[in-house]
Amino acid sequence: MDEHELLAISKEIQGDVRRFIEENEEDCGEIIGKRVSDVTRRIDMFAERALERALERRGICAHIISEELGDHVFPEDCKPECTLIFDPIDGSSNAATGIPFFCSSIAYSPKTDNVSFDDIEIGVIATIFGRIYHAVKGVGKAFVDGKEMPRPMKGKDKAIVSIYSYGRRIPNPLIKKLFEMQYAERFLVRVLGSIAVEMCYVAEGVMDAVVDLRGSLNGYDIASALLILRETGGVATDIYGNNVSGEVAKTISIPIIAARKKEMHDRIIDYIRSALPSSEFER
Repeated sequence: MDEHELLAISKEIQGDVRRFIEENEEDCGEIIGKRVSDVTRRIDMFAERALERALERRGICAHIISEELGDHVFPEDCKPECTLIFDPIDGSSNAATGIPFFCSSIAYSPKTDNVSFDDIEIGVIATIFGRIYHAVKGVGKAFVDGKEMPRPMKGKDKAIVSIYSYGRRIPNPLIKKLFEMQYAERFLVRVLGSIAVEMCYVAEGVMDAVVDLRGSLNGYDIASALLILRETGGVATDIYGNNVSGEVAKTISIPIIAARKKEMHDRIIDYIRSALPSSEFER
């Protein structure tokens, strides 16, 4: 599988999801299942099946790591030729409520077992609002709708940062430090509800950083976006400054600091470090 085939598959899923929403506007976000820390909606499962249909049409057998169906092989009882890491709908709460800011994310590796972030060779993110981001490992470039990123931003006079700090218990000193950072640095804060798209926005230059301290991200959430960001020279680590690495399927419940430039990333890490006990960083 090359980038052109993965792009074609992503565009098919994008089109299928759009039609599904048009035909099922009132109940596409219906909750049809519950997991330990999340829910499965009708639109999530539809996107999962859309990937399967795209693979079936091409006669591709793949090891799939996905949010809804977990770690599996499709079609069953075949020998996989690659691994696809798939988040069918990143931003499903937006999708369920009619907010047009979400995406489907696919990352490709030629390996079929124990796939690490370093093994990912292609990443594609297809947004519901039309844009498609992609990157190929080692090229040193990433693209949005075929145009190289980052792109010039005329009229942008302040850094734009997304800060996710809700949903999990976060120490009060850290919450206070985040507010201090926001005002001291004069950040414009935008929390848009799709971490994968927001990381692509960082790669594009639309946003300058994404801070997610909830500790709720998994490997499939960020696999494609991480490659896209890194290929543009961006940086992404955990709150301790460690690079996101290791086996994708075993990467669960992590925080992330992603930035367009290392200087911005390091400033954010310094704010976080100053709000937490030093023992937190003795790792």
